Amino acid sequence: MLGLLSKRGPDAQAIVKSHHTVLGHTRLSIIDLNERSNQPITAESGRYSLTFNGEIYNYKSLKVELENTFQTKFKTQGDAEVLLYGLIWYGVDFVKKINGFFAFAFYDNQKNTLIIARDRFGIKPLYYKHSHDRFSFSSSLSSLMKDVARPEICLDNLATYLQLSYSPAPNTILKNVYKLMPGSFITIDKTGVNQSIYYYIPDTLPFSESQKQHSISDFKTLMHNSVRNRLQADVPLGTFLSGGFDSSVIALLASRDKPDIPTFSIGFPDQPFFDESKRATAIARHLGVKHHLINISDKEISDKVSSIFDDFDEPFADSSAILVQILCEYARKEVKVVLSGDGADEIMGGYNKHRALLRSMNRGFVNTGLKATSRVWDKVPESRNTHLLNALRKVKRYSKGLNHNFTDRYFKWSSFTPRSVVNRLLLQNTHIKLPDLHIDPTDFNTILRADTQMVLPNDMLHKVDVMSMSRGLEVRVPYLDHHLVNFLFKLPASEKIHVHRGKLILHKAFEDEFPKKFFNSPKKGFEAPLSDWLKGPLSELTDHYLSEAFLNTQGIFSFTAVKELETKAKSNFPGDSPHTIWAILVFQSWYSKHFLGK
Repeated sequence: MLGLLSKRGPDAQAIVKSHHTVLGHTRLSIIDLNERSNQPITAESGRYSLTFNGEIYNYKSLKVELENTFQTKFKTQGDAEVLLYGLIWYGVDFVKKINGFFAFAFYDNQKNTLIIARDRFGIKPLYYKHSHDRFSFSSSLSSLMKDVARPEICLDNLATYLQLSYSPAPNTILKNVYKLMPGSFITIDKTGVNQSIYYYIPDTLPFSESQKQHSISDFKTLMHNSVRNRLQADVPLGTFLSGGFDSSVIALLASRDKPDIPTFSIGFPDQPFFDESKRATAIARHLGVKHHLINISDKEISDKVSSIFDDFDEPFADSSAILVQILCEYARKEVKVVLSGDGADEIMGGYNKHRALLRSMNRGFVNTGLKATSRVWDKVPESRNTHLLNALRKVKRYSKGLNHNFTDRYFKWSSFTPRSVVNRLLLQNTHIKLPDLHIDPTDFNTILRADTQMVLPNDMLHKVDVMSMSRGLEVRVPYLDHHLVNFLFKLPASEKIHVHRGKLILHKAFEDEFPKKFFNSPKKGFEAPLSDWLKGPLSELTDHYLSEAFLNTQGIFSFTAVKELETKAKSNFPGDSPHTIWAILVFQSWYSKHFLGK
């Protein structure tokens, strides 16, 4: 199991055994590089042991508190020992004092009690399995599978994966194997296995005019504190700078405390519509920081496509992961820690989907007309390959969504593959397991909370964690400081989003720090050219994994349905079918590796 975690922790590896448990750890050294901070770490008494992945940004103040209150004597300068003794003295309530991101296991060998916990927003992964008298866990599903005698695919969860492009916690692609929910912990003792929640995203509070006057300054203070806390490291540190506003604000605040901080971005010279490297370079020049730009050609991206399959420890179909992989690989040559702008879109309404949902709540003439003509749009060709066809695709998607209730509309616009297509692809009938997110159409903050609970940990944060840790790089996310998130969710949604723009409070707080010309046009992002890849670098994989012989032997997918979809994915009007074929290929590669040993 530890061998499969070696990329996540290349600097040290160790195991601690007791009568009832074995704890293992692979270390990526960031704080206190001395081997005295290697893990698992055991208390002086020998009674308690800890294995911990993550960082605690307020560990120094917590250390002073433990020294003064309990006369604790520390042997290291790291945060792992602070977590160990904090759990000894305060119990699991100590997690509420932590500002950071983590997954950990804490064992009391006298009481034979184990506690595993995950940070508030799921920045760090934690998988587990419980059967009879055995409980096992890991930071990686591939690693955990070494302790699963006969792993079985859960077809219901496979269907959910095909629809969303990921498996939302607590489920995984396997039967009886789970992800610990963010903001939760599990206690294993003589009473059994008991799960509890220690963190809830707060509800919206009444908002007065006087509060509105101070909200921007309060927000700026919280942002600066969050970035400053995440600059703690005993190794070289930098920031990602995509050219968008989110990462630019992080780079701005980081450069105030660390003027020599380097920034990293990717350019796409063969894709000028998506290439925002000039803006990123201009922002770096404006901030006076050293900028690292890596220009990637279409051929270079294509050459790396097949390598990404080895990095997925569970099926995961967000194709932009390959760009994160390339960026992390490049940044790791210069630094060991980077700050990123992840999380801003989810907590402040930055996605097109958010504005579409807000617009769909309007009973005006446009929505009424689009809803009435939704069937007409079925005949309109759709593609992401041209501006016009992509615009038509979005209008079609919007009009069809209007015919659903608000919760179903949210899931439809959060999905890549329609449920009807998923049903045709699978040979057996399945029940797609979508999370119960308690969306209230009258409170838009519940939609942002839904994204923060579902999309953020299972897609965005998972992508960044897997791609960065496979390259020995730690990524920190200042927008997900829990003090900042709590503050933002207590504000009414109108302070964060309206139908024409999201992240209002972020722009109001920091737009004067940059020349207006930098952000006159919206950030475009980058969409992987999946249709071209299927005709080129992925053709050998499709010939094998989507062949009639392989599919019939496997007995999961309908060969006829897969071939129809593959043909459409390679056509001039592929719609979203290339993404679905990509999702199938990712699953097939993972399945072949873990079930066929190939």
